[in-house]
Amino acid sequence: MNVQLLCTACGHPLTEPLRRLPELPERPEYDGLPGPDGARHAPPTVPRGTYAVDPEPSGAPFVPHPDPQWAGAAIPGLCMSNPDGDGCLMSAGPRDTLVTHPADTAGRLSRDPESSEVGCCGAPGQEGPNQVCGSCGAVVATLFSDCYVPYEIHFLPDAVRVSPV
Repeated sequence: MNVQLLCTACGHPLTEPLRRLPELPERPEYDGLPGPDGARHAPPTVPRGTYAVDPEPSGAPFVPHPDPQWAGAAIPGLCMSNPDGDGCLMSAGPRDTLVTHPADTAGRLSRDPESSEVGCCGAPGQEGPNQVCGSCGAVVATLFSDCYVPYEIHFLPDAVRVSPV
């Protein structure tokens, strides 16, 4: 069944029609080279026209991992060094975010004017939600699109509702 993600604040459609995947696919490897479109971002985590629920924490805030030897994915593909000590930081952000292909939101979201983060090739998503509804301006998602993070959008579960098309 096809659905759309709608802004809970105003009901504006935030995505094209999507089909739910049974689970979040494994994030693809990225070689750092430009893709066919010339962009420097990893391959998308989910195919166009699909979404998946990510049960793991996503994005900010970040907290120290209890094991200083841990070098897991604070943001998948990235171990953020802990500025206050040894080891890495891990995500303590929202769980059960809805992950989509960024192209499935074309023209429906805008960059949050309150977000000041800048990456070298795109949005790193380290400071938390950075996308707002293109209609009402409500904060709805985090775009991860820099060259060292997966290429995906994580919609906040409380900011969107799933509606049949």
